[in-house]
Amino acid sequence: MKPTHSIATVMAWSLPILATQAGADATPETSAAALDNVTVTGTRLPGDPSRAPLILDVIDRDDPALSTASSIEDVLSRQPGLHVAGSGRRNGQTLSLRGFDSNGVQVRLDGVRQDINTGHLGTFYIDPWLIREVQIARGALSSLYGSNAMGGVVSFETVEASDLLLPGERGGMRLSLGGATGRDELGGAFSAFGEQDTANGPVDGLVSVGRRDSGDIRRAGGQEAPEDAELDSLLLKGGWRPDDENRLFAQWQRYDETSTQPANPQQLDVEDDPRRRQVTSDNVQLGHRWRPAAASEVTSRLSLSRQEIDEDDANRTLERWGLQSDGYHRIEHGWLTQTLAFGAEVDRASQRPGGGASGFPHADIDTQALYLEDTLTVGRHLSEGGVGVFDLGLGARYDRYDAEDAAGRETEETQLSPRLRLSWRPVRGLMFYSGYAEAFRAPSLSELYADQRHFAGFCPAPGFCFPDNHWVPNPDLQPETSRTWESGVAWERGDWALRASYFDTRADDFIDSDVDIAAGTTQAINVNRARLWGFDARLAWEPADWPELRAFAGLSEVSGKDRDSGEPLGSETPLEATLGADLDLLDQALTLGWRGRFANSYERPDGEGTLPGYGLHDLQLAWQVTPALNTSLRLSNLGDKVWYRPSGALGDGRSLFASINLQW
Repeated sequence: MKPTHSIATVMAWSLPILATQAGADATPETSAAALDNVTVTGTRLPGDPSRAPLILDVIDRDDPALSTASSIEDVLSRQPGLHVAGSGRRNGQTLSLRGFDSNGVQVRLDGVRQDINTGHLGTFYIDPWLIREVQIARGALSSLYGSNAMGGVVSFETVEASDLLLPGERGGMRLSLGGATGRDELGGAFSAFGEQDTANGPVDGLVSVGRRDSGDIRRAGGQEAPEDAELDSLLLKGGWRPDDENRLFAQWQRYDETSTQPANPQQLDVEDDPRRRQVTSDNVQLGHRWRPAAASEVTSRLSLSRQEIDEDDANRTLERWGLQSDGYHRIEHGWLTQTLAFGAEVDRASQRPGGGASGFPHADIDTQALYLEDTLTVGRHLSEGGVGVFDLGLGARYDRYDAEDAAGRETEETQLSPRLRLSWRPVRGLMFYSGYAEAFRAPSLSELYADQRHFAGFCPAPGFCFPDNHWVPNPDLQPETSRTWESGVAWERGDWALRASYFDTRADDFIDSDVDIAAGTTQAINVNRARLWGFDARLAWEPADWPELRAFAGLSEVSGKDRDSGEPLGSETPLEATLGADLDLLDQALTLGWRGRFANSYERPDGEGTLPGYGLHDLQLAWQVTPALNTSLRLSNLGDKVWYRPSGALGDGRSLFASINLQW
């Protein structure tokens, strides 16, 4: 590959200098007011996720949907407007959001992207035992996250020692047991964790190991997806804080699943001989977090992400080395507040096929990126004699990628992703916002360079046969791009809170596969111009007179069409509502909950008729038996309703999920 030179490499090391200068300009008032430590995925700034100018959903480790989950489908399957495709097999699960499939939604694990692209296999290689929090940020976010963030970003964070320590404790151990009837699964995890003060500063650490054994997967109506799987997981984390400003950290997360399943894990039935497949994923990080002031932070990390899919006759490996540095700083200028989010990334991803691997070429891609977003805040609320508080956000990200395969075919592209947003807060608890953003998806190495056999030829009639079908490389493939306008409102008053937004996206150069049966070729090409539009809304009620009760509702819809032909296009989502309520009993030790998801009927994606609407009901229970013992139960799809994802895949069936945790 040709050597590349980019200012991103220099910027990766110069960001701490920028933060140092900004820290010197901060006023004492800014330094005294610490920012919230929760980083909001949609802004890359600390703050309250419920007040961010976008639709953001957060799932924490106390939610039974996460604490009892055996796969990522169990975690995400009831989120409004988000759908997980496949037949329940962990390594065949992909998602769609805001009209984009998994290629247009970026998945991140502890701050590092996860994006192996190989046929019908998914990108979720993490055991739910290890997850602390999930943030689902909707909207065009390439200005902060680069390629693939066209429909949004789904960010997973793994558990820390501080998440498990009980008040007043410095160390502990935790045993978790769980299972799910819908996949005939039993499993367990053991964790040891602690914090310790030393002469050189406090240190903390965590080690967690898990095991799951599962069988055939029950889908809606009692149909089964045959499988025999064993999953082993590992998480090692540690940190050292030599002083109040600095923290060094390191971690290793491993996922190792061996399964017997169809060649295509997304299909329901086994149409050929089952395949023995081993999927391993390792994510390693070394990092440094620098916080020179309460309103400043820079986090830098060196990461290695490696996924390997090993079968009897084929092997696929993706290895990604990355260096990234991200930070924020807030400056008070008296009447004006300025908040900066900035960062730089450099990485190299390498694909290495083995055996008879098809559609996974030997190729490398280098990426360099810079981003900067500046939010200016000015004004006073109407009650204080002003005309409201205004936030103006201006930002952009520059990405460059250079790809080359083993045959010397090269691809070089640059992409600028700007974002503009404006919000107005006339009074406390009310915000109107609107914005424009551009986003993109770079072609995968497989789409650029695949040249192996796609599928074998066949003879539909005696003496009439089609040849073997082969991939044809397309190094000139252009990235998908989009332009999105989104406007919304956020309102809080008394017991009620509302968030709602409407978006309109114009997308160009969709990447599709052109299959010519007669010629025996398949090639990735740029095709349709699309329009995607829809809305998201969230309503929450927490009555002060009944603090034991909480209720919420979500509503979403996504429509899409080809701007040239007018035909439906994109991963559409029917009008669907998500409802839920929780009731605390026994001084909040016991929580009973109900979740419902309801959808209208909608046209099949292949145009062959209509898929029926549905209504799904889940019941859940969380019980803190003692400070050291808790349990969660969730009964999913109570009525065993037959229902289908927008992709046409059969949804999950009735299943009882259970977990019990003992800590000492």
